[in-house]
Amino acid sequence: MMKRLIPPDDCPEEIARRLEAIEQHSALNAILGVNPDAMTLAEAYQKQRRRGERIGPLYGVPLIIKDNIACAPMPVTLGCRALGSLQATSDARVVQRLRGAGAIILARANMSEFAFDVRSRSSLGGDVVNPLCPSVTAGGSSGGCAAAVAAGMADGALGTDTGGSIRIPCSYTGLVGLRPAFRRSQLDGVAPLSPSKDTVGPMVHSVEDAALLHAIIHGMPPVPLPARSLKGVRFGVIAALQGEDEAQLAVWQRALHTLRRAGATLVKVSLPFLNDVREATCLSLYEFRMAIDDWLRKQPGAPNGLTSIVDSGAFLPEFAPFLRQMLTYNTLKIPLWLAGRRFQRRLRQNLY
Repeated sequence: MMKRLIPPDDCPEEIARRLEAIEQHSALNAILGVNPDAMTLAEAYQKQRRRGERIGPLYGVPLIIKDNIACAPMPVTLGCRALGSLQATSDARVVQRLRGAGAIILARANMSEFAFDVRSRSSLGGDVVNPLCPSVTAGGSSGGCAAAVAAGMADGALGTDTGGSIRIPCSYTGLVGLRPAFRRSQLDGVAPLSPSKDTVGPMVHSVEDAALLHAIIHGMPPVPLPARSLKGVRFGVIAALQGEDEAQLAVWQRALHTLRRAGATLVKVSLPFLNDVREATCLSLYEFRMAIDDWLRKQPGAPNGLTSIVDSGAFLPEFAPFLRQMLTYNTLKIPLWLAGRRFQRRLRQNLY
């Protein structure tokens, strides 16, 4: 796929076209709200360009952000009716860097409420529809971002990924999604799900665009990618994750063949302890209540913690049992959370 994050020749015209696409595709439920300053920014950028002023690598490029990433003056609601009146008072660090590179944050995307699910549905925005196949989920929890980019509302988006929330919707909509290495500093201004696992990453049409956005949000200079060569690059291949479905195995083998053909070195990795799935997946359950309470305390006008949200009933009813269970955890120093952290450390040690 070709690079698409290219500064437009006519910025206001491009923004107007994308806003029209958002309106045309409103039935996808991908967008919770547009940036009221988008057109004003586009016109200001166009004047800068005509004056010959220096512009960044994303000058005038319209991007979408997931609705758990702060972008003033827009709301930041996590898709939840109980948080529908929250306004971002400042930009998340990753948004600051996008804007510093010249990007225009066009809109905020619908998501799985609280980023809980592998689908994207919320009490504020309903179910996100997959533009490529309406009968199939758009994936979650960053499904609104994926649907918006796949439908042409923007050429790129920022989502969050805790346990697949960028990668799953990108796989369902034919996009490139990247979960970067965990960096706590990159989560400044991002509403938490599981602070030990949360990440922010790009959702785009090409690997080249993913590399560009990744570099910008991490404050690094963009580096050109080698043309179709992975010589000297090592990939760990974890057979335990390949599955047993024949169609899935065929895709897996084709991917490995493509990597070898590009010059990559494939290294077989044995992780027998992956069978202990409970340890690998429990951290969000125990971390969310304390993390979201701390985040809410910093938001003007926010409910008084997760307890207030649950008491309000202003969220998807299907999440009620999950939320009530989370309310029972008020400390991390419990055996299952400690076991999950040990699992993380063991996994890193075996992969590195």
